[in-house]
Amino acid sequence: MKKHIVIPLIILGLLVSCQDYLEFPPEGEIPQTEFFNSQDDARQAVNAMYGYLRFWNISAFNYLILGSLPSDEILKGSSPGDGSWANDYVNFQHTKTQAQIKDFWTGRYEGINLSNQVITNIPGIEMNEGVKNRMIAEATFMRAFHYYYLVRAYGGVPLIKEVPAGPEGLVRTPLEETWGFIESDLRAAIPDLPETVPSNELGRTTKWAAKGLLAKVLMYREDWPECKTVSDDIINNGPFDLYSDFYQLFRPEQEFCQESLFEIVATQVPGEGDLSNSQFAEVQAVRGQFGWGWFVPTDELADAFDAAGDTIRKKVTILFRGDVTEDGDIIGGVDVMEGVDIPRYNGKAYVPSRIDRVTGPYGSDQNIRILRFADILLINAEAAIHTGGDAATPLNRVRTRANLSPVSNPGIEDVWEERRLELAGEQDRYWDLLRTGQAATVLAKYGFQTGKHELYPIPQSEVDLSGGNLEQNPGW
Repeated sequence: MKKHIVIPLIILGLLVSCQDYLEFPPEGEIPQTEFFNSQDDARQAVNAMYGYLRFWNISAFNYLILGSLPSDEILKGSSPGDGSWANDYVNFQHTKTQAQIKDFWTGRYEGINLSNQVITNIPGIEMNEGVKNRMIAEATFMRAFHYYYLVRAYGGVPLIKEVPAGPEGLVRTPLEETWGFIESDLRAAIPDLPETVPSNELGRTTKWAAKGLLAKVLMYREDWPECKTVSDDIINNGPFDLYSDFYQLFRPEQEFCQESLFEIVATQVPGEGDLSNSQFAEVQAVRGQFGWGWFVPTDELADAFDAAGDTIRKKVTILFRGDVTEDGDIIGGVDVMEGVDIPRYNGKAYVPSRIDRVTGPYGSDQNIRILRFADILLINAEAAIHTGGDAATPLNRVRTRANLSPVSNPGIEDVWEERRLELAGEQDRYWDLLRTGQAATVLAKYGFQTGKHELYPIPQSEVDLSGGNLEQNPGW
């Protein structure tokens, strides 16, 4: 799939509405009843489901804004005054009417609709049963994937389980029931997913991707015994290991290496740039040299690396102006950057200039690493602390790659700090601060208010669309 997935325009027109996630039948397009008739139709629908992951509302601005700007590790960056509205998220001044709040919600529900189209329509198609079951399992995983992002951001949300005909019954599902639905979808998907995929299908979901996300869901649910069991399974029975070179890990050649459980595929397809590219790397890249220069590491993150003596991960994660990368690129960019004294950029989103641009934007074929084996090891370590198991072994596997001394008897704070350094700039820190109860302390100086900012507001436009059936989150 890395080099072969191209989304048919007609499928996206059929399956994705730009207006709202309820997906009323569009006019002037092929009716769904005329489309889902063959195995090839099913294949195109599944391709559209995967291809949508690259779109702006899934893997670019609102994904990075809601998932990183309110943390202590990422600032807006860019030139002073450019997109100054984004500082509302840094300073917890965002409101229920802002576009990014709505786009995050709408983008995920459009993704859920694509999954539901597959789950609802493919069972009736006469086709190979094994292929059919796998496609349905992939869609079930993908639905859980989108709900996972929604529940962390908004709490309990409406559970749309099939292609809807209208807005009747649009109400929020309780938080634990929402988490339970995500978990059940992942468990339902696992039996029919393959262990591995051939090279031309890289990016399609495997059993291990589903188990990896399940382990992370169990971590959020604080089901520590089951989290330990699932993460043990991945560590002991999966085909994974840490990639030895932390710098090379994030370069294009190491996409789908032994550390990868799940990635969003982006690739340069000549003449199909709007369909095949992602702007994930472009918006974070060196301003004026490669890209926009947004989403830059903070001084707090740099200080945390220094305090740990972590020179390897710091050098990879933070590209300072004037640095020379291992690929020979001199990091230039702007002289003055908003929020920091020394301009810097997220090195994990850096794509060397030696990579040819085929379709235009910088880094358009940079995959988005969603789930790495290092994350699983640290999930396992955290679960071990809660269950009385061995947390030192998985924790120190991660530390050894960073050339850091082992911790003989780690506590929970050791694991949290290791997650901070290992996963920096990968859109995990903010959600970790929330789930571990650290946000009220760590983020207070930025404006975090207990009882309000644990969740984003439900977009006011969606509350209005529901006729008031959608209950707003506390404090909003």
